[in-house]
Amino acid sequence: MALRLSSRAQRRQPSPIRELIPLMRRPGVISFGGGYPNPETFAFKALTVDLVWGQSLTLAGERLGAATQYSATEGLPALRALLAGWHEHLTGVAPPAPPMVLTGSQEGLYLVADVLLDEGDEVIVGEPTYPGALAAFRSFTERFTAIPLDGDGMRTDLLEALLQARVDAGERLPALIYLIPNGDNPSGTTLSAERRAHLAALAQRFEVPVLEDDPYLLLSLDGETRLPTIQSMAPEWVIRLDSFSKILSPGLRIGYASGPSEVMRAMTLHKQASTLQSSSFTQAILQAIFEEVGFTELEARVGRSMAVYRRNRDAMVEAARRLLPAEVRFTPPAAGMFLWLELPEGYLADRMIREDLDELPVITVPGGAFSTGGGLRHCVRASFSLADQASIEEGMRRLAAMIERERLRQG
Repeated sequence: MALRLSSRAQRRQPSPIRELIPLMRRPGVISFGGGYPNPETFAFKALTVDLVWGQSLTLAGERLGAATQYSATEGLPALRALLAGWHEHLTGVAPPAPPMVLTGSQEGLYLVADVLLDEGDEVIVGEPTYPGALAAFRSFTERFTAIPLDGDGMRTDLLEALLQARVDAGERLPALIYLIPNGDNPSGTTLSAERRAHLAALAQRFEVPVLEDDPYLLLSLDGETRLPTIQSMAPEWVIRLDSFSKILSPGLRIGYASGPSEVMRAMTLHKQASTLQSSSFTQAILQAIFEEVGFTELEARVGRSMAVYRRNRDAMVEAARRLLPAEVRFTPPAAGMFLWLELPEGYLADRMIREDLDELPVITVPGGAFSTGGGLRHCVRASFSLADQASIEEGMRRLAAMIERERLRQG
């Protein structure tokens, strides 16, 4: 059985002009087809980018031509080839189809939702989950079912029971399962190897697609062996999103999607009708980084930079253990940027911010933002990515005082 596309995705027709772009590049072709501006009128002569690692990248000649002109909706051809190599370098397997360049992986969340979800379709998410994903999905459906997370990520045993119950009742199966497998935002959990294999088997058995959103793949804080991707175990049922925002710069706005060819095609048709393509400039910069630095060295340099996050994580965990009430529960994250704190039931994190922030100026994100149904109000997400150690220490002191005030409000 093939993946079921949404009704709007099935209605979409390709752009006749965009479809000509690959043909225009054939040697010897004289093209009167594209309404391309003449490069002689462009404002840019060259662009030089100095990397913190010592290399200097210059976009000129063909590189500059690719950076300043329209390109294929799926991305610069040379970059897409490099992305396929990068994907295989990191995951050990080639992507199921050529990757599609995204304007950040957030665009991928919206595109996947657009091409797979119809009104009333059910989406399975972990609880807690990333609010940006919920925002994208809610553009198309309001029906969510939450599966709890524990220290090993999504409870796939509960997911299996839910899917089997749908089958036994003769009900329609969910249209999508969504999760962040590494350094989950906000819980910080990483899906165990056993649950990855179980989830891949469930996707194949029940024929339900999985959206594997993995922006924190390289943000490992303890140097543990990288776990296999879910996509590598069920490539025909998994759409995967990868991002360079957390490892190079969020301002680049570069991510990529990989998955079954029919889904990639449907996402391309949406993009043809909306943004045409992601920025050629930032694509050309990423291509130059790959070519100048190489996959192995780039991965190594990203790994060394994780010392910053490891230091901050350790400082926040130590301060939380020392300063927060013993009733506050948390698990030190092995990846990502976040510490998820569970206060006693009945405490209201949003009220703490609203009533105590003026006197105790420290901000965490109330847990309700990460719930599909208004739960988790006794939880908070604390990010350690930007704070220095002195700020972490003082911030935890203020948070402890906030929690004490909330305890007193409980009566």
